[in-house]
Amino acid sequence: MNKKGNINQLFPSVLTLILVGALLCIGILIISNMQTASLVSATSSYVNESVVDAVTDGTSSLLTGGHSVNALCSVAACINRTGSTLIPAADYVATNCNLNWVTNSTAPIYNNTLWNCTYSYTFSNATSASTAMGSVNTSLSALAVTWLPIIIVVIAAGIVLAILLGAFGTGKRK
Repeated sequence: MNKKGNINQLFPSVLTLILVGALLCIGILIISNMQTASLVSATSSYVNESVVDAVTDGTSSLLTGGHSVNALCSVAACINRTGSTLIPAADYVATNCNLNWVTNSTAPIYNNTLWNCTYSYTFSNATSASTAMGSVNTSLSALAVTWLPIIIVVIAAGIVLAILLGAFGTGKRK
């Protein structure tokens, strides 16, 4: 019996395993992109909303309102919470819904104080389609992480066993 022929018969199994793994990875990437694409942009606004903590030089203070990670804020005005005095817009910068105090401000008395701000923000809002895609993506990812390594180990063990049986199991006994 030709031992080389037995190893060549294993090639389709290995190729199938690689193809299934590649298709699973591509499917997860496609569904992840579809989940992101199915998000819709939404806008909301707050009037005199309390800033989470004191706005301080060198640190950021989060605007409240339960913003998502991709929220973009546009601050209309901020006032000092204790004195209700309008804080000059040149004294702070709003970046990713965080307020940062400008170091060389015109009104340093408002540094390290509590503020109320009026602002609007735009964020990516989930839809039923994006939620469904997220569930499918989570399920496929769990399948890939949990079962794919087990399947690979079983197939690899089968290949090794087939090679060993082909090499040692076909000899004639005397």
